[in-house]
Amino acid sequence: MINLKKQLLSLGITSSLLISTISPAFAASPDGQGPWADKVKKFNQGTQKNGNPVLAIRGNPEEALGVAEGDNADGHFVSLGFGGKLVLKFKNGIKDGVFIVESTRLPYPSETAKIEISSNGKKWKEAGSISRTGSVKQPEEIKCAHFVRIIDTSDPSLFDSYADGFDVDGVKAEGENCKKEDHEDEDKDDKDDDEYRDQNHKKHDGEGRKDD
Repeated sequence: MINLKKQLLSLGITSSLLISTISPAFAASPDGQGPWADKVKKFNQGTQKNGNPVLAIRGNPEEALGVAEGDNADGHFVSLGFGGKLVLKFKNGIKDGVFIVESTRLPYPSETAKIEISSNGKKWKEAGSISRTGSVKQPEEIKCAHFVRIIDTSDPSLFDSYADGFDVDGVKAEGENCKKEDHEDEDKDDKDDDEYRDQNHKKHDGEGRKDD
């Protein structure tokens, strides 16, 4: 069946920190100075294993914003598709890495992703890889980050034809809040050229500037 995935995250995967902070009232919404992601910067969705588009109910990247629901319900997460990429922006600064909440109904093969972090959304450093829900530490070169890129690396051979890669429910900054201006050694070229919004305008209006 298409939707064999997505049962409640097991207690072995869900951290007590996540349980204590999930609040449906703030899910899929910008988190402001809170620790969760605030904005979709860019989204390049992959496909199902069979090459078809990911189901629309699993295709809204803004479901990765704000506090993670953690309930594995369709419409409460975004599926990256195999090889897909999602870039999220944080208003609060990221100092110690990020915690990514993935959505999977067990038992199911492990979906994996590579995580990259950036101070300006242009120069990226790999922070590590995760399998299902997990966290990565901040690269030492980046003192204060505002962007996270999640790249699906799931092995298609492990899944059925309707599988759609790594699913993102929410992304949380770890450590104390920081301000990029506190670290003058980092690149200051951080113009907020809202690529995701531009992509949507192109689809609906048939025009718009090219992506960077």
